[in-house]
Amino acid sequence: MKRLLRRAWMTLIISAFFCIHLPQAAQAQSGDTAKLIEGAKKEGELVIYGTTDLRQSNLINEKFQAKYPFITVKLNRLTSDNLYPRVIAESRSGKFLADVLQNNAIGMHFLRKGNFLARYVSPEERAYPSEFKDPGYWTTSSMNVHVIGYNTRTVARNQLPKTWDDLLAPVWSGRLMVSPREQWFAWMLQIMGKEKGLNYMRALAKQKPAVRRESTAMRAQLVIAGEADVDVDSTYSVLTPLMKQGAPVNWTTLGPALVVPVGYGLANKAPHPNAAKLFIDFVLSQEGQRQVLSFDRQSARADLAQEQASMKDVKVIPLDPSLGEHMEFYARQAQDIFGK
Repeated sequence: MKRLLRRAWMTLIISAFFCIHLPQAAQAQSGDTAKLIEGAKKEGELVIYGTTDLRQSNLINEKFQAKYPFITVKLNRLTSDNLYPRVIAESRSGKFLADVLQNNAIGMHFLRKGNFLARYVSPEERAYPSEFKDPGYWTTSSMNVHVIGYNTRTVARNQLPKTWDDLLAPVWSGRLMVSPREQWFAWMLQIMGKEKGLNYMRALAKQKPAVRRESTAMRAQLVIAGEADVDVDSTYSVLTPLMKQGAPVNWTTLGPALVVPVGYGLANKAPHPNAAKLFIDFVLSQEGQRQVLSFDRQSARADLAQEQASMKDVKVIPLDPSLGEHMEFYARQAQDIFGK
């Protein structure tokens, strides 16, 4: 009886806490947003340095502008490799032109390390698991899930490999395609361990894979054309539209899948900080993340998991951003093992 009473009291206490504090939190958040809107109206502009596909970026920017028509968005699209040097060069010359910086996890790691990101805790940040954010600096706005792509005409579902070691079987000799890019190579060593990972890569190279350094989209077309039966490192976002079009291609995973997070952060000394904060809040919100899902990319928001049914059974492991400190090593090892 005492235990039941204790549980009842705990339930009442917890309920009372949420009844009191959640409305207060919502009111505080609403008040903060109102202040940001007031400031953004005076700024009237937002400058983004980003690396995402132009079509996807424009769609998100248009949705944001429709919600906040008093802000003109200016996008400066750069490659992942060019964004960091651009920010460094502008900083050294005393120019602070960007409000929001967007790059993959490794790029964001270096921006944070170089003190090019200002601290901003978005109210949306709490909806994201810890492995998908650097609290107060950047949060994952989209995920590119890496998968195994295969030609459905030459590989039956019941013949698919189930583990990475399965790819080393004689049946796959000469049938694989590999793009030994540094990020994939680094992640494989991240999940396998350095020595085991290097030994695995050497064994994979003995399978005589077609080594191609074209884009993921181009490699998918090569698999469809029959140049290889399996692309060892494809992506969900590339294969899904092709599958919808009826192309003879599908995907699978061999255990946990690599994801390379892409995130947004507030630029240090941003000239339009209020507009920048509104934009970051929007992109990370459910509304913004549903736009991301429409591109066949994945969201790290915990409360949108049910809207990503095709990936519900796929465990993902994000690339450790700190591995970017050693990319020269991974690039050199990939070159030595796979050539080209």
